[in-house]
This record gives sequence, C-alpha cells and structure tokens, in this order.
Amino acid sequence: MNTFSNSQRTITIGYGPGYARSEVWSHLKSKLVIPTEIVSITAAQRYNPALILLDMHLIREMDLAQWVEDFPEAILLCSESLDLDVDLILSNNLPFRQTCKLLEMACYQWVLKSEKMERAKMRDTSFRYLNKLADISISLSAEDDLMTLLRKILNEGQNIACCDAASLFLINEINDHERDLVFKLTQNDSMEFPFEEMRFPLDDSSIAGYVAHTDTELNITDAYQLSKDVPYKFNQSFDQNTGYRTKSILAIPLTNKQKEVIGVLQFINRKKARSLKVSDEKSAAAYTLPFDSDINVLLQALASQAGIAIENTILQNDIKALFEGFVNASVAAIEQRDPTTSGHSFRVADLCIDLANSVSMSNLTRLRNVRFTDAEVRELKYAALLHDFGKVGVRESVLVKEKKLTAGSLDNIHYRILLAQERLTSQALAKQLAMYRNGTAIESELEIINAQLTADITMLNEFYNTIVTANEPSILKEDNKEMLDKINGYNFDSLEGDFQIITEEEFGLLSIKKGSLSPSERKEIESHVVHTQNFLNHIPWTKEFKNIPIIAGAHHEKLDGSGYPYGMSAEQIPLPSKIMTVCDIYDALTASDRPYKPAMGTEKALDILQIESKQGYLDNDLVQIFIEAKVYHCIDSKEYSTAAPQSGASNHPCAHDLHDHD
Repeated sequence: MNTFSNSQRTITIGYGPGYARSEVWSHLKSKLVIPTEIVSITAAQRYNPALILLDMHLIREMDLAQWVEDFPEAILLCSESLDLDVDLILSNNLPFRQTCKLLEMACYQWVLKSEKMERAKMRDTSFRYLNKLADISISLSAEDDLMTLLRKILNEGQNIACCDAASLFLINEINDHERDLVFKLTQNDSMEFPFEEMRFPLDDSSIAGYVAHTDTELNITDAYQLSKDVPYKFNQSFDQNTGYRTKSILAIPLTNKQKEVIGVLQFINRKKARSLKVSDEKSAAAYTLPFDSDINVLLQALASQAGIAIENTILQNDIKALFEGFVNASVAAIEQRDPTTSGHSFRVADLCIDLANSVSMSNLTRLRNVRFTDAEVRELKYAALLHDFGKVGVRESVLVKEKKLTAGSLDNIHYRILLAQERLTSQALAKQLAMYRNGTAIESELEIINAQLTADITMLNEFYNTIVTANEPSILKEDNKEMLDKINGYNFDSLEGDFQIITEEEFGLLSIKKGSLSPSERKEIESHVVHTQNFLNHIPWTKEFKNIPIIAGAHHEKLDGSGYPYGMSAEQIPLPSKIMTVCDIYDALTASDRPYKPAMGTEKALDILQIESKQGYLDNDLVQIFIEAKVYHCIDSKEYSTAAPQSGASNHPCAHDLHDHD
C-alpha cells in the first residue's frame, strides 16, 4: 500500500455484508486503511468512506446511479462498473497480493481525486481571499476619515477571523524622545459597553505594548494561562467588570511603509460561527477556537494594508490641517490690512457652504438637478476664503481710505486758507498804511477796507467748512457742489501770483458724488480680483480644487455683463461664483459700514438682494433660496473677528458694486 500511504491520509473502505467473510481484510497492514462493513445507506452516510464495495445487498437498497449521486467523492466498485467479478477479487481464489493491489489502485485513485478537489478548493479559497483583500485594500485606501477607517479595519478583521472582538491601538509621539500607546477603538459582537480612549505606557508590561515595543506577533490560546516567563500580563479588568471571558488572542503589529511600528491590531476570541455570543466562561469554552496559521496569514495581510492606510490617512489629515491653517492664516493676515472688514471672508465662506447645501436640497425647476458633492463644497469654501486675497496688491491708503482727500490734504488746504486770510489781512493793512502816509486816510474808506477784509475772511472760513463737509464720504449735496465750484474758481493776486485754495486734483476728489474713491482709486480696488486670480493660479491645486482661481476670480461678475474684471455673461459665470456673489454682497451690506452709509439690517439687505436679482444683476433662484432657506442665519451665533475692532468705514468692493437702492 506504499503508493497511497505516502499521502498520509486515512482512508476508509466501506464494504457490503457480502464481503464481510473475506480474509483480505486481515492482510491489509496499512494503518491508514480502515475497512468498515456498511449494511445500509445510513451507515454509509455516517462513515462517509473513500472507497465503497457494493454487493447485491447494497445495490438492492439503492441503484448504482443513485450511489454515484449521493457519494460523489467516493470511489465505487461493483460488478456493474468494472469488467471483473468483484466477488472473485475478494474471494480466497484470487491471490491476496493481487487483491490488495487492486484495492490499492482504487484507493490511489481516490487520493488523486481528493487532492485534485482540495487543490481546486484551495485555489477557489485563495482566489476568494485575494479578491477580498483587494477589495479591502481599495476600501481602506479610499477612506480619509480616520475613525471610519479604523472601524472598517476592525470590521474586516472580524469577518476574516470570525472573531468576537477586535481592538486597535496607535502609537502617539509625545515628543522626540517620548511615546505612548493610545487605545483608539474596540468592537465586541457579544456586548455593548461605553468606550473611552485611553493611553498606556509603550513598554512590555501589556500585550499590546509588548507587540508594539518589540514588533512581535503574539498568538495566545488562553489569555488566563500565560507563562510566568513572559514579561507581559493580560489586563482582566474588562472581563471582571462585564463578566466577559477573553480566551484566544492574536495581536499583530501595524507597520508603515518604512516598516516602523505605528500601532497594534488585536483580535479576541475566534469563534466557530460569527453569530455565536461569548458572554461567560462556559460559552467561551464551548464556542471559541485558537487562531490557526491560515487565518493568521490573512490577518497579517490585513494588518499590512491597515498600517499603510492608517499612515496615509493621518498624513492626508495632517496635510489638510496644514492647508487649512495656511488658508486661515493667510486670510487673517490680509484682513489685518483692513481691520474694519475683519472676519468677512470667513463669514462669506460659511454662507457659501450653507447656500450650496441648500441648493442641493432645492426643488426649484432650474436647480433641481444641481447637487454639490462634498469635494465641490470644499472647493467653494476655499475659493470663498481666498476671494479677497488680491487686496494685498491694493495700496493700503486706498483700501482703508475713509475721506475723499488723501491723508494730509485737508491740513494743506487749511494752511492755504489761513495763509490767504493772513495775506488778505496784510494787503488791507498795507492799503490803510499807504492812505495814512499820503494823508488821504478817510474813516469811511478805512471802514470799507475793514469790512471787505472781514467778509473775505468769513468767506474763506465758509470755504473751509464746505471742504470739510464735502470731504466726508457721504453723498455730495447739490449746494455743496455749487460751493465747491466757487472755491475752485476762487483766486486772488499775491506776491507769488494767483493764489488757489484747492488744486484741480483736490477739486476732483471733493467732487466725488458718493463714497470716498476717485475713479482711478475705484479701479485699483477692483483690481483686487485680478490680483486674487493671479495669486491663486500660482498654487499647484489638486484636481478637486483646480477651479478655485476661476470661482474666486468671477465673484464680481454680474449676469448682465456689467461686472468686472471680464464682463462675463450669465452663461460664462460659474454657478459657485454666482453663489459667492450673493453671499459676498449680503455680508458687505450687513457687516460693514459703507463709506457713505452705515451697515444695514437683515431685512433691508435681503430687499436689496431681491431688487438686484430682479434687475438682472444676481441669480434670482439663488437669492430666493438664500432667503427661503434662511441661509443668512448660519453666521448669527459665530464669532469671526480676526483683528482688533476699528472705527470708521472701509472701501469694501461689493459696497461699490451696488446700485442706488437706498
């Protein structure tokens, strides 16, 4: 029987009662062959023999075709299946050597058949597990939320190992020389319990600590039967508090791409079936199994994938936090240049996010199929945060210009008026002195000179008061405009020639009808959009954020083409930019004093948005959703200021975009 004995398989030969008297059974010396008499179908099912010798008794119970169907893995011998007399084979008339050789050939045929089936089964199992691991790898690599990723890892591990519980520990870097172990997450099929993240020393005293510290896998058959020689101990506190019984444990180190240990994956109580509940000592003894080598290989593969996925997710989150911090710091730095609008970009970002989400839930006909993805909302958020970054390219004197005249101009005008008054006084005194010298001084003529001087000084004082009033960024009144024309035309002869109170440039600034900016200064303010887009174009955005420069660069465009800097039409303006325009204008109206009017209340601002949309400047549907969804409330309870409070008004670009509704 050497041929099949090498397989080390135990082979049961079942034979019908007609072959029971054969002496061949006593001559089968192999310990791997177990002859067993079967007298019925039930007996055959119980023993499940590899080789069945069918006699007439068994054939009468069930025909050959049915035997083949019911025992597909067995080798069947009977007179109907072979060109020989089976009775002769097992009779004493055939030499035992030949009989045993025939049985050996039949058993060998079964060995080949079973090995082929096992190989096929192993291939199927391996293929299934490879597919499963590939699916797991794809699933883990696609997850960017750390806690969701950790839950996936534990769920997949429990599915592979068919275990009752699983836990995950991560190494935490306290500083360059100190680390600890964070008990990050645990799951248990048999019971629910409150979980709190805990920290442990990174040393050999605990099972997880030992695995992490030594980069060694531990496979423990019974946690309560640890050798006294091992440095680690099993913490029984959970079992004592809950009545649970921890038995088998498999703890595997999690490593990153550099093969550095970053944590520990721990599986507890492998079970005969996932549905079984392990609640006490008795159920643990009945239902749990050790972790065998086949399962260990799969869990090691999972741990390898999990370690890299965790590191990648942490790295991605760190990069996101770094980018978020950079954006926030950049916005805060820019807003320091214009403290009166501090917090504006952060408020606009929140308004944009809420409006985009409201659009996704809207049933308005035109926007019914518009659904912003999470990535698109993040893209809009960053575009909104950075939409005014180009103000860094605007002169601060223009950006925070409160009055029409440039700094120092009013003082210069005041000096000229005082100088004019002094020179008028000197001229009047010179005339009077000449009259005294010539002997022509008459009281009435002297009084006329004094009266004219008083009138001229009073007029110059009125000039100054008018200039002070006109210098304010409020809407220029008609009577002040007339007085400015008079001031601009005023001059008198002096020793240096004609003397003017205001220059042509100062006259132009004082004549600004609304606000404090001249046309050239307004152009400079408007140029912030181009600066913004140019700056953002220099950033190597990832694919999901590639539209940020375009979105931010179009937030001052209007649907009728009257916007800037490109005069886009409604079809050319991206929808996210239209959203930002609505939110930007609302915040400009309600949060900041305009140079010529104070900040207004919510209702008035909403009325202006509606008027602007009806006149074709803003998207009517977006304004409707903004109002109906009460998007404006999302910023009510938040604190946004990033700079110290400042008095005065700033030249917010959106304030100058608006038409005369108020």
